[in-house]
Amino acid sequence: MPQCRIPRPKDPDAALRAEVVEVLFAYVERLRVHFEGIAKSHDLTPVQAKLLLGLGDKAPMRTLASEMCCDPSNITGVVDRLEERGLISRTEDPEDRRVKILQTTAAGRKLRDSFVAKLFADVPGMSNLTRAQVAGLKAALAPLVEE
Repeated sequence: MPQCRIPRPKDPDAALRAEVVEVLFAYVERLRVHFEGIAKSHDLTPVQAKLLLGLGDKAPMRTLASEMCCDPSNITGVVDRLEERGLISRTEDPEDRRVKILQTTAAGRKLRDSFVAKLFADVPGMSNLTRAQVAGLKAALAPLVEE
């Protein structure tokens, strides 16, 4: 287990929470490296991979940018590169020409399916867990992300 680099609070309960946070940070870093490696093996940048995974089949560019926590102008270059590779298409909304609709192509869906299969085939740290243990981990972590 990683050693806590976060300064330890004097309160024992707070110190334990600090240790949990440190473990979660370390695990998120492992997941980031895993994700980036799979993106690279599919000749995608991490941002391109996130956009392709988040797109589903069809969505307005503004909606997708919002889900990625950025302005649509920030993903224009990413969309350009995915479109050049034939992985997505960009069209105008027939009801509002200012709205750009992104849609995955057949090649984009095939690449996304391959990416997802590889991403979840062997998740770091979960290979030796049983299905019940993974379900228990999900149940333990789920309340941490509820607002």
